[in-house]
Amino acid sequence: MNKKKFEEYTKNLNLKQVHTGSIWTEGPCYLKKLNKVIWSDIPNNRMLSFDFKKVEIFRSPSNFSNGNTTDNEGNLVTCEHGARRVTTTNQNNVITLIADEYNNKRLNSPNDVCVHSNGTIFFTDPPYGIINPKRVEGFPGKMMYEGCYVFKFDLKTKLLEAFVTDMERPNGIALSPDESKLFISNTGEKKYIRRYDIDKNLKITKPITFAKTDSNYVFDGFRFDADHNLWTSCGDGVACYAQSGEQIGYIKMPERVSNLDFGGIDGKKLFITASTSFYMADLGIQGTKYK
Repeated sequence: MNKKKFEEYTKNLNLKQVHTGSIWTEGPCYLKKLNKVIWSDIPNNRMLSFDFKKVEIFRSPSNFSNGNTTDNEGNLVTCEHGARRVTTTNQNNVITLIADEYNNKRLNSPNDVCVHSNGTIFFTDPPYGIINPKRVEGFPGKMMYEGCYVFKFDLKTKLLEAFVTDMERPNGIALSPDESKLFISNTGEKKYIRRYDIDKNLKITKPITFAKTDSNYVFDGFRFDADHNLWTSCGDGVACYAQSGEQIGYIKMPERVSNLDFGGIDGKKLFITASTSFYMADLGIQGTKYK
């Protein structure tokens, strides 16, 4: 996609503020089977939902949940800051633990997550939930394994592996639509999105800096459209990057953006969490869910 195409796809955004009054929103996730989108309001210790008619409480308390996605069966996968764990929630609202320890030491505060078509779960584990009492009141803590890793959890063997260990603050994570690339953002002193090649055995190679920013803006959460373009939070807006790493467009928002997801019946809705609010926009291109 080029800049002209971006303008075409975003010319009828119809941006709507669906809900406001939160403290810090995160982790939008479209639940296809229910045709609703959920998101996290971290400091308020709750998750909200929108069925395109009304906003409701989805879960409260939520263990100060952050990032969310769905697995290959449509179950919700959630990163919980407060409980320092990753869980799944099935269609009957039964919660199952995925991981809360690494080498018998507590995780930091799992942040964002994506799922491979073979069921493997990838998640980032920076310390924001345990070092920022304003974000997760009542859950101060310390880093137990003395690092901030990116993990992968093998659903068949139940093995949790730290497979990226050299990032200061790994945050957003997503697979490309064809699962040949893995993207991870760093939100520490250096702010960038790194791209890896990933093979069928889930081995990663050839890390490169896909995009970077020298400003105070960070790349937090991101997702892909059907043409492999990456849409990411970036300061007070949503930036779009082509496969080459060229920024081809920017959607200015009223608030600082944290994360986004695609969804809706036709897959062309863009759901955006931004500071105190949840927004919805119409795009001219379909998003890709990682299934």
